[in-house]
Amino acid sequence: MFAKLGARYHNLRHNHRYGFVLRYVTIVVGVLVTAVGVVAIPYPGPGWAMVFLGLLILSQELEWAARLRRWIMDKLNTFYRRYIDDNLVAQIILGVATCAIVIATLWVTDALDLVAGWVGIHAGWLDSPVF
Repeated sequence: MFAKLGARYHNLRHNHRYGFVLRYVTIVVGVLVTAVGVVAIPYPGPGWAMVFLGLLILSQELEWAARLRRWIMDKLNTFYRRYIDDNLVAQIILGVATCAIVIATLWVTDALDLVAGWVGIHAGWLDSPVF
């Protein structure tokens, strides 16, 4: 399925009169998906998957993106194998850090105060320092 899709992309990109537009659309979409993935990395969810998907999209047109994607995957796999996989303390620290980032983001965006208001809690320390 992916080979057929790739062949169709290649054919459209190189043989269609407006194929050059597809190159720029692919690059813009790849950059946007990668940027959203980078922002989402510290949050629970598909942050790294989005980064790799964005680099995969970019690698259709840019060779350096394919090399970067392979290099990042190799470094992350080595890091996790060496420091995280068999280390319960590191896993706990990573989990606590993730929770802290999520709670801090909810506090800054005033989501904690909003939800607290739904259940009838009105505490001043839940107010966002920004909003």
